[in-house]
Amino acid sequence: MYYSLEFVVCLFLMSFHVKAAGIKRVSVDIGKNLTIKCPLNQSKDLMWEIEGKKQRPNTKITVLENGSLFLREVDSSNSGIYSCIRENDVTDVKARINVTVRSPPPPLVVSIKPSTILVLVLWKVNGTGGYPIMHFTAQYRLAFSNNKSWIPITPNHIMPNSRQIEVYNLKPNTTYEFQMWATNQLGKSPIVTVQATTRGQYPESELARHLLKGAEQFDTRWWTVAVGVVLGTSILLGVGTCILLYQECKKRPTEIEPEIIELVPNIILNPGFEGPSHFNDITPDENYPQE
Repeated sequence: MYYSLEFVVCLFLMSFHVKAAGIKRVSVDIGKNLTIKCPLNQSKDLMWEIEGKKQRPNTKITVLENGSLFLREVDSSNSGIYSCIRENDVTDVKARINVTVRSPPPPLVVSIKPSTILVLVLWKVNGTGGYPIMHFTAQYRLAFSNNKSWIPITPNHIMPNSRQIEVYNLKPNTTYEFQMWATNQLGKSPIVTVQATTRGQYPESELARHLLKGAEQFDTRWWTVAVGVVLGTSILLGVGTCILLYQECKKRPTEIEPEIIELVPNIILNPGFEGPSHFNDITPDENYPQE
C-alpha cells in the first residue's frame, strides 16, 4: 500500500503538533510543595527524569504510590522539564511537564556614572522571578566612614519601568557606596552594592581650558557665513516691512478724497439748509391765520 508524499508530510506535522501540545506547564512559588502527576497513567511502573540534568539522590524528590512525583520545598534548581515513561514500554511514549519555580527577582546589574556633585545610577534587569516587578529601591552612604546608616534615594519606590536615577548634593572627590534591589510580590532580590568616587572640582584655569577646548581647530569662515546669513535675513525683513508700510500709507488718501468731493455739491445746491429753523421763529398774523 503506497501513500503520497503530501499525506506522509501531513501525518508528520500532525504528530509533531500533538507532541508539542502535550507539554504541560506547571508553576509553583519557591518554598512550596509540588506534586506532579504523569499524564500517561497512575501506577508505580513509571520512570521520571529531568531533561538536561544528571540524576542525583535527592531526599526532597520522591515517587508516590500512584506514580506521581512529589517535590518538597522547591527552589530555583527544581525548574526544568520533567518527563515520565512507562517501564518496559516498547513504544517509548513520554509525557513532558515544564515546571517553573517563581521566586523574588534575580540580582540587578548596577553601574555608576559619577560627576562632581552628582552621580547617575543605572541598572539592568535579568528577570522578574515569575511575577511582575513592583518597584526598585536604592540608597547610598559615605564609604570608609564610621556612620553606617544608609540614606534613601528619593523616591523610595522607583517606578518598575525606570532604568536610571540621579543622586544630587554629593561632595566632590569623595567615595560613596550605593545599594539597589528589585521587589515583586514574593520579596526583594539580592542586594547589589557598588562603590563610586565623585570627580574633583576643576580650578579656574582647568575650567577655562575645557571651555576653550577645540577653539584652535574652529574655522572662522563658518562664523562669517553664519553672521552673513543672519544679517541678510534681517535686511530682507526690514525692506519688506518698509514696502508694506509705504503701500498702506499710499492707499489711505485715495479712499478719503471721493467723500470730500461729494460734500461740496450738496452744500452748493442747498444753500438754505438752515432755513426751516429760521421760519419756525416767525409769529403767525391774526388776519391771515392760514399763513
